[in-house]
Parts: sequence; C-alpha cells; structure tokens
Amino acid sequence: MKYICWDIDGTLLLTNYAGVAAMKDTIKELYGLDQFEFTYGMAGRTDTYIARKAIEGIQGCCSPEEIAHMLTAYGHKLPASLVEKNGHLLPHVKETLEWIRQDPGTTSLLLTGNCEAAAHAKLQYFGIEKEFDYGRSAFGEISELRDDLSKALWEKVQKADPAVTPDQLIVVGDTPHDITCAQAIGVRSLIVLKGSSYPKDRLEAYHPWKIIPELPEDPRDFSAILEEA
Repeated sequence: MKYICWDIDGTLLLTNYAGVAAMKDTIKELYGLDQFEFTYGMAGRTDTYIARKAIEGIQGCCSPEEIAHMLTAYGHKLPASLVEKNGHLLPHVKETLEWIRQDPGTTSLLLTGNCEAAAHAKLQYFGIEKEFDYGRSAFGEISELRDDLSKALWEKVQKADPAVTPDQLIVVGDTPHDITCAQAIGVRSLIVLKGSSYPKDRLEAYHPWKIIPELPEDPRDFSAILEEA
C-alpha cells in the first residue's frame, strides 16, 4: 500500500485568500478589530499557529481555550468566504485524486495545517472531499508544529497497518514546512511548484526528494514518479 499525504493550500487548490479573509472576519467578531493585518508568513503554517500569533498580537498572551474558540468561529465563517473569493483547483488535481481512489494499492491522506473544519470546508467547496481517508489524516488542531502533525499521521498509519515502512509514504506539498515534516518521519517529499509561493531555489535548499512544475496531466505519469527510487 502507498500512502499519499497531501497538503491542501497551494498544493491541491488556491482559495484566493478566502482563509485570510475569514480569519480577519473572525478577529473582527471576537476582538472588535477591523482589517487586522497579519505580520508573519502564513504559507505552510498551521491554523493553531496562525490563531495563537494573532491573539498574542492583539492582547499579548492567549490560552488554548481562546485558540480553540477562534478556530471554531473561523470554521463557521470560512464557507461563505470561499464562495465570495471564488478560488480554484490546481491543474490535474481532480483527475489525480480520482485515479488514486480507484487504485486499491494507493490511498490519499491529508497532512495539513488546516483545522479539520477548514479542511472539510475547502475540500467540499471544490468537490474533492470524498477522495481522502480522514481517519489516518492529520490536521492543524493537533499542534502548531508541522512536524507534530506528520508524527501523528505516521502513528495513525502504523496502528492501522503495522507492517508499513517509511518508503510507502510520500508527502506532497508546496512549502519548506512540507519538506521538513516529511523529513521528521523519514519519508519522501514531493514538491509541486504550480501553487507555491516559494521560488524553486528556496525549496531546493531544504532538500526535498523531488520538485515538479505541476501534477502531470496523465495520472499514470504521477504513478511513475512515485515509483522512482
């Protein structure tokens, strides 16, 4: 069995900053701040990290309960923001995921910084929610650190498939965080440039297994990439 561990934003889809808009609306509702500006990079970060940094920026400190409350409110606002911002799937995502679902030897998991409600909202809006095994996936509530997410996913996969080895997993993403969280559990990382906000040379500095311009048009070519040593 092969396990393809997908990042969401910048890898599968682009929301046209629907998440940022929904988080700003959430901050306005909870803290009364209009047009809050994020002063830190958000690409590849977990929703837990983003929420903590925002709350600390507003009031100097925060509690786990405040983070959880913000993420719950954000999850409620995101669906409407997705409609308003009208993003899109990245090239050949739908065909690749459908091909994986039909292959009994391969399964798609999620390894994403999105909290689970946000992940479901995005995947449902773009019509790809049915393509993933959620039970063995990892979401942003687990930790603000991406390495903790990959370790949690690895533990879930091992529990369900005790004979699994690291070479059966591959992390597909678009940021250095995807590379480092794959390295944290000793698995390969495949970086897709098409939706990434990082230049190729910056990504290469983190030593991913492979970088490709975009997902291949023919899913069989994607399978061939995965079979490479």
